[in-house]
Amino acid sequence: MTSRRAGFPSLLFLLAEWGEGVVREGAEERPLRAGECALLDCRRGCGHATGEPPWRLKWIHFDGPGAAAFGERWRERAGGPVLRATSPERYRRAWEEVWAAVSSEDDPIRDLRANEGLASLCTLLMQDALGTEPDRRAERLAAVRSWIDAHCAEEVALDRLAAVAHLNKYTLVREFRARYGVPPMRALAQARVSRAKRLLRFTDDTVETIGAAVGVPDPNYFARLFRRVEGLSPRAFRERWRE
Repeated sequence: MTSRRAGFPSLLFLLAEWGEGVVREGAEERPLRAGECALLDCRRGCGHATGEPPWRLKWIHFDGPGAAAFGERWRERAGGPVLRATSPERYRRAWEEVWAAVSSEDDPIRDLRANEGLASLCTLLMQDALGTEPDRRAERLAAVRSWIDAHCAEEVALDRLAAVAHLNKYTLVREFRARYGVPPMRALAQARVSRAKRLLRFTDDTVETIGAAVGVPDPNYFARLFRRVEGLSPRAFRERWRE
């Protein structure tokens, strides 16, 4: 199932409850998975398509005097149109508040109630994008750093690290670099080299075996990686240590 919109002066909020698919905004396309939100600017032209089995979405179209500016600021802070929800249940409750309000035809203040629900929804979106709970954001980044150290010998993709942090990968790279001085994949390389140094010092395993043990089975690539981090080859490091 595919939906497309263009030229609408509105924002489209999506919450994926289960399943997955893709969302499009302008020429940009991103996956949207269960537990993630999207905020699409329909002026850019947008759409979404489910995968298999079909996903279940909650969505709201909304507009207002500050909607365009809000969407731009949110996109800048979130790093794109998709963000993992810290608490999907809180988004679901805000959506239900809006739905209940607009469904109450006899309620004389239903527009006020709907606006209140939309304000709650937008507050949640901006809180997640801004990381307004500094300790929580720091904890997420520290969890990624710990996960890298524990799993550096495995095949690791940036998407996996983003899932650990409950952030999209663009936000993760920006925030991780700001906190630790290097992007996540560079921290992964450093963790692999640190583990390799211990093996070079305290075992007689071959360089090739050690490279495979730290997640870099290609000997040539392992040598280049080690030299890039340490400034000398694995064999030279072992010889210097043993001397």
